Amino acid sequence: METEKVYFLPGDLVSVKQNLPNKPVMMVVRKKTLTIRPDEDSDKTNFLQGILCRWFTTEGMLQEAVFNTKDLYKL
Repeated sequence: METEKVYFLPGDLVSVKQNLPNKPVMMVVRKKTLTIRPDEDSDKTNFLQGILCRWFTTEGMLQEAVFNTKDLYKL
């Protein structure tokens, strides 16, 4: 069975799949990639590190973290 690919775009509202108390509703900021250039003659290669998300805690503090795409779902 093939799983459907989910693409996260800036501005999407997401949350974590794990059943956590007070899990936040987060906003996708951007895709975070790592660029590697093995040598000057070769093309650069981009690797997806995760999805950068922001949210506010219950105390009103702004938080930011990178999450694996497998740990998120769209609201």
